[in-house]
Amino acid sequence: MNGRRFGISIAIILGLSVVPTAWSADPFPPSALPGISIGGKLPAGYETSGIVWHPRLKKFFVISDSGTVTSMLADGTSMVHLKVGGDLEGITVARPQSNFVYLGIEHPDSIRELNIVTGKVTRTFDLTAWMKGADNSGLEALTFVPDVSNKEGGLFYAGLQADGSILVFQLPIASSKTSTAVKHVRTIPPLKGVSDISDMHYEASQSVLYAIYDGANLLRAMKPDGTLIQEWKLPGKDQEGITLKDGDLYIGEDYHNGGDVIKYPKFLGAL
Repeated sequence: MNGRRFGISIAIILGLSVVPTAWSADPFPPSALPGISIGGKLPAGYETSGIVWHPRLKKFFVISDSGTVTSMLADGTSMVHLKVGGDLEGITVARPQSNFVYLGIEHPDSIRELNIVTGKVTRTFDLTAWMKGADNSGLEALTFVPDVSNKEGGLFYAGLQADGSILVFQLPIASSKTSTAVKHVRTIPPLKGVSDISDMHYEASQSVLYAIYDGANLLRAMKPDGTLIQEWKLPGKDQEGITLKDGDLYIGEDYHNGGDVIKYPKFLGAL
């Protein structure tokens, strides 16, 4: 660990404010390179915009912003495509024991509850009262942060592409099967210098929130309150999705002629 990161880590442990005066991203861990494509069998024109690992089903769920949800095994095989429609920009698993995944919609900004057994959307949570931006600069990132003390089991974090802010919501996913009430808990302001957040993943094993920024090719690690821990330059391009599984990092790339999912092995072990 270099001196700058060590100092930042100690400050965080001590609860001190960390405001680097000349922050620069670290290089991507070379031991996690080269990336390995596991999404080469995605259909032509598939614009990967989000990815999540489902721990109970042992499958990835990948989305295209043209409205398709795709499930596949860890090696990218056995793909099954489900057309649900909408501008899909984020996907997360909130309660692995349930049959639901949650989809982030950019326009109108909302979260959909999708039953992965029936293939039907069961309810939609409207976020337009809080998420403001142009039609193509709205909700771009989505993850779920578990919290056993919360009556719904945790909170949803939604990233706004327009300014890079992260809005935190409580949705009635445990207390009700039908309510679409939304409670805005707080907003995490954007970190200085970068706005185009494109996806997030909460890594429970570390209590760390990871976010990627497409235009800047950046990966950031933060505390759940948004405090910056570390930042890396990302390899590749057009990064629109992120998840972690067993210490491996998976990045969804969005190409105009066909998307991909890239695996960076043992990313966490390389830090």
